Amino acid sequence: MSFFTDSSSIKISQLVFLLISLCLIPVDLSMVTELISNTTKSEQLIGCTTGIASGAATPDGRPLLWKTRDVLNENQEYHYVDDGRIPFIGLCYANENGFRYYAGVNAAGFAVENSNSYNLPAGGGGWDAFGNMQAHALATCRTIDDFNHLLDSTNSTGRSFNYNYGAFDAFGGAAMFEAACSTFVRIDAAETPEGFIVRSNYSYSGEDLDDRLVSWGPNRHDRALALFRHAVENENLTPKYILQKVVRNVAAEGMTDYELPYDSFHEDYPHGIIPIDDAICRSSSRSVMVAKGVLPNERPDLTTLWGMVGNPVGCIASPMWVRAGSVPEEFDGLTGSQICEKSKIISDWVINSYNFDTCINSWRLHNNEENGIWDWSFAIENTIFERVESYLYSDHFSFDRLENLQVLLARQVLDSLEDWQPPYYEVEISEPIFWDRNVVLFWTPPQEFGHFEGSGYPSGYNVYRSSVPFESQIGGDLLEFTTETTYMDSDPPAMCAFYRVVAVY
Repeated sequence: MSFFTDSSSIKISQLVFLLISLCLIPVDLSMVTELISNTTKSEQLIGCTTGIASGAATPDGRPLLWKTRDVLNENQEYHYVDDGRIPFIGLCYANENGFRYYAGVNAAGFAVENSNSYNLPAGGGGWDAFGNMQAHALATCRTIDDFNHLLDSTNSTGRSFNYNYGAFDAFGGAAMFEAACSTFVRIDAAETPEGFIVRSNYSYSGEDLDDRLVSWGPNRHDRALALFRHAVENENLTPKYILQKVVRNVAAEGMTDYELPYDSFHEDYPHGIIPIDDAICRSSSRSVMVAKGVLPNERPDLTTLWGMVGNPVGCIASPMWVRAGSVPEEFDGLTGSQICEKSKIISDWVINSYNFDTCINSWRLHNNEENGIWDWSFAIENTIFERVESYLYSDHFSFDRLENLQVLLARQVLDSLEDWQPPYYEVEISEPIFWDRNVVLFWTPPQEFGHFEGSGYPSGYNVYRSSVPFESQIGGDLLEFTTETTYMDSDPPAMCAFYRVVAVY
């Protein structure tokens, strides 16, 4: 007989029994680690996908600014900064010193973000790199014209890296700035045919647009562009749409469309598995900002920042306002963001390695039993959106209560992430024992691997058997529910069988 195990980063495995000699063939996880740490692969994973929309493209006439931040460091935070200039909320790495921010909004209703651009002339020698430009802009700029002047002033000194900067203000301005070392091109969103602009990691004013490199993110750009266009055509380009339909889009290169769960095969990947390293939502997506501006006659401090820290797969968006004078400690704690830490644990339940690529198990996002992560998290997020919208535009609204509101909602998000438990978890089965025509299975409780901190022990295990390989989470016949970590199949099929053990919480 032969025993095959398909190991991954979260210990998913299957047993295959054939009438040959007994052998064990594990996947060499060091090969996966080596591939992921490869420099070229890492460079492809560093970058961002962004978009800016003028009020002409949104249902309520308020501008929108979006950034999904793709970096290798998974520890992300939001900070409130007031150093005597214009107060702002900025996105940064955990426990950074306060000089570098990569997206944010300020008290004047100005918002800014950036993405790397790899097809502009090489930069050199400026102070603008690694979030310094955005930090300075958030503390000093009130309008996109101010930001325009800031770029003008650094043309002569030179800038270190090439970036696409998206920005809006409280006076109806919304623009993308494609900034090279000593020049930049400004594109006002209201002057484009569709009223919005999307960028990944290249600039329209740059070179080689007919031969876009993988590291530039052509699939992310094209996917986001199509999704923005669809939303505008249906008068639905809102923060909620961007966060749920764009930010969390996992379509791979070559996929025309998909529904969840993905009840099919993509290329040579297993059933329902999608490679995501060129998707909008990919393994290196670490945080998100979606900023919603104000109408020209509204107070600038009504500008709302919707933030996520951690991979969007396992996080829930929560709002913040500069007027609150703080950010919730769940986003900026003494040792980092608790929301970020918990969302990483949940995302690990979905993101796996297959064929040496980082992939997503679509059945764990949404499935027919409605126990996927997004079945759970979208319901919570929808209630948060409803509460915010109903309060901001109600007769009971008060600017002085925004801090209490953002604290309450951030706490709800963290409590929800802490309370989450996997509905099931496939455990790795140890080498079986074959005795007197019986098959005896053994496995180790998943808590010993430290997967789900604080989630408790499973209530038991479902043992499934199938005559064909398991293609989805719902395949096979349920043999028994047991509270033990061993099971004996006293009547195995004569030819072959595939077994799967699922921990039930």
